[in-house]
Amino acid sequence: MAHDPINVGYARALFEMANAEGVADRVQEELFRLRELLKTNPALLEFLKDPNVKREGKRAALAELFGGKVHPIVLNTILTLSDQDRAGRLLHIIEEFETVASSARQKVAGEVTTAIKLDDATLARLAAELSRLTGKNVQLFQKVDPTILGGAVIKVGEQIIDASLRRKLDQIKEMLVQ
Repeated sequence: MAHDPINVGYARALFEMANAEGVADRVQEELFRLRELLKTNPALLEFLKDPNVKREGKRAALAELFGGKVHPIVLNTILTLSDQDRAGRLLHIIEEFETVASSARQKVAGEVTTAIKLDDATLARLAAELSRLTGKNVQLFQKVDPTILGGAVIKVGEQIIDASLRRKLDQIKEMLVQ
């Protein structure tokens, strides 16, 4: 569903609302977290898409799950997609939102995955260095994954830098097996 006009339309409307309220960065970060949640909990996405669950039940469950935890724009978007039986598009709309937001603000979204949470100062220094290296204004989001053991995996656009301890151990293991 890449660049489906319906997904792009939702993403643009979502960005325009968030931008008008001055919360585009917050909404982008919350959508990043929502995307990660949906990827790691496919049952939640299946629940959203399930036509057998009544709208009122979905609305109540979603309000309880996300109410007060995400900006109302994000919650209303999820509710609207659910009401219109378009929740299956949510992941694609989030991807399109990234594209729309990056283009409009001359920023590119980046993702750093580490074994432990980094402090804000370290994230800011890393984002500044990535901006310098790529020549783009990088907005960095953090993901914590203890399975990488140490180091970091960084994604900016289509570029991936895997400097994780897990990868280095896997490389050593491959060398030893040969």
